[in-house]
Amino acid sequence: MPQVIIELSDSIQVDESLLLHAVNQALDASGVFRLQDIKSRLYRPEHVLIGDGDCGQGFVYAKVAILPGRSDAIKAQLGASVLGALKFVLDEDNLGVQYGVEVVDLSEHYFKL
Repeated sequence: MPQVIIELSDSIQVDESLLLHAVNQALDASGVFRLQDIKSRLYRPEHVLIGDGDCGQGFVYAKVAILPGRSDAIKAQLGASVLGALKFVLDEDNLGVQYGVEVVDLSEHYFKL
């Protein structure tokens, strides 16, 4: 049931659908979630500044929010899997990309049907 939010700077060229599929497949392969329960979306923030704005860099940040109760080892595995999927899809055509993945617990006040 993870909620995945990916932010990309405009400087990154990528097939966004391919990137979302790669992340979902990585989380599915972890065996922790069912594929149909993984919900991912991708945004490109309108206003971005990296350094002084003249460094030729781009960034991708993924937040993976999961229900509480998973061990630190599972969270580390999930983070590494998502990072690997991002790098696999983006590395070849995007030099100077800074990667970040954060795996967080949803609040106990998160509700779903």
